[in-house]
Amino acid sequence: MTRQEFLNQVLSPLGRLTAEERENVRRELEEHVEDRMEALLEMGWDAELAEARCLEAMGDPAEIGREMARQYRGRGWLWIGRMAVALTVVVCIQALLGLGMLGAAWDSLSVRFCPSTAISIGELENVETVVDLDIRAEIGNDILRVYMVFVGEKDGQRAAMVLACMYDRLPFGIVADGLASRSELWNERGGTGTSAGGSGNYRAEYAVRWTPVEPGDTHVVWEYRAIGETVRLEIPLPGGEETV
Repeated sequence: MTRQEFLNQVLSPLGRLTAEERENVRRELEEHVEDRMEALLEMGWDAELAEARCLEAMGDPAEIGREMARQYRGRGWLWIGRMAVALTVVVCIQALLGLGMLGAAWDSLSVRFCPSTAISIGELENVETVVDLDIRAEIGNDILRVYMVFVGEKDGQRAAMVLACMYDRLPFGIVADGLASRSELWNERGGTGTSAGGSGNYRAEYAVRWTPVEPGDTHVVWEYRAIGETVRLEIPLPGGEETV
């Protein structure tokens, strides 16, 4: 499937959007495809193969389109259209004040369907495999999602690097901050690495962590600790069924 075909399928259920609104959504989706491709291109992937992999990783385009339509169902497309003028005013104000409200609102939606890979992967070298995941857990009003695992080398040793995000269960809701600082990634021997970066805002939090692994390891564990609560997500490793 080409990028154009993918985008057309996503936009198909959003028939009530104006031409300008559809173009804005298309542009945002294009940027997210480019974001996902960037990490693979930096690792030496062919551009055509990287694009195909990123489109595949984003999921079923028809389902993404239906989910986006459901997010707005009942809110009134006519009302949204009329609010475009007010939103333009807000954009002008936030441009002056540096609030970033519009970008944060988009982050709240995009993190649900195509979380960003344009965050540091900690200079992981000699990448063997990249696997897309969808492992989720509810934490209060938030959702913690592990969505990608890399296996390669870090600081001269074999390592697994995992990307995770967190967002509020309700679109545009405020998410708890501190995902990176409250998380650890453990291997099967109880060892852990360090944080490889994090980013986000009050609508979407991202974090990257790594831990040393050995051939034959079947999984690593993402542990998130908040006040009075600990969540542990077991993350399968590609090729973990193999033995040495």
